[in-house]
Amino acid sequence: MVDTMETTSPAAQVAVAEGAPTLEGEVAAAQTPVDYSGLTLPEGYRADDPVFADVVKLFDAEKIAPETAQRLIDFTIERDKEIARAVSDHSAATWTKQTTEWRATSEKEFSPEALGEARAALSRVFDRPTIDYLEGLGFTNHPGLIRGMVKVARSIKDDSFVGGNAGHGRGALDPKSLYPNSQHN
Repeated sequence: MVDTMETTSPAAQVAVAEGAPTLEGEVAAAQTPVDYSGLTLPEGYRADDPVFADVVKLFDAEKIAPETAQRLIDFTIERDKEIARAVSDHSAATWTKQTTEWRATSEKEFSPEALGEARAALSRVFDRPTIDYLEGLGFTNHPGLIRGMVKVARSIKDDSFVGGNAGHGRGALDPKSLYPNSQHN
């Protein structure tokens, strides 16, 4: 220890004598790689994700202590969850507003009979799970879907007999009276 004290500065000699870290010790500690293998990530996050690798490189370059790095990771993940919740809530509110507007527009644009025809066409074209899915998303209120389903309903409508007005109550007409000059009697 005497050799070390003779080759170092007087301030370093006092620091060594008092047990304080020296500049040489600090430089050596700064060059020692920090072990971030003990950092924990929440479920769903992977340590081999490239983003995580970049963060670890940043922590190492800035010589951030593992405890501080863990707090930064925890903070960032919690903040990201809050942002995702806010975006999701906003999207849900916007979608609810949109489907409510579709319903109001459809109720104004279509008669109750047309809405009934559209509903009947939906049940003939789609299976129940698909209809439930479309209803869950609010698409069954979309004017374009209703308009299309009304067209489908009218095109697949069962045929019915439409009676004519021939005879006007006189009974059936004789073919000779319809074709008097015909030689095929």
